[in-house]
Amino acid sequence: MPRPLVGEAVLATWSQLLDLGLMQQNEPFLAGTAHRPVVRLSAATAQGVGVVEGQPLNVSTKRGTITLPARITAMPDHVVWLPTNSPGSTVRATLGAVGGDLVRLTPGEALPQQTTKDGVA
Repeated sequence: MPRPLVGEAVLATWSQLLDLGLMQQNEPFLAGTAHRPVVRLSAATAQGVGVVEGQPLNVSTKRGTITLPARITAMPDHVVWLPTNSPGSTVRATLGAVGGDLVRLTPGEALPQQTTKDGVA
């Protein structure tokens, strides 16, 4: 098993039940019930990287970067979880990585505010 250095983590990933799968194309109402993608990590790992709950976190490889809100979760330290194939998180295509690979973690830029047609987030 790889040994992460400061600012690194072992990637964990799996597909969500509702994601970017082909069976959901042109099904906006079903897709609208999916969980919003987040990056999950332990409190100690988040502290080591300098991010707090809800703050954007970059998960990177030499190939690319995925930026999602951080979600502090009870899980092993030095591990980060991403949904495999969800909006904003296409792990294989963007990172060229699979579960067990080492990734870099850095605080991200503020994510754009999501609003409805009424202007309420």
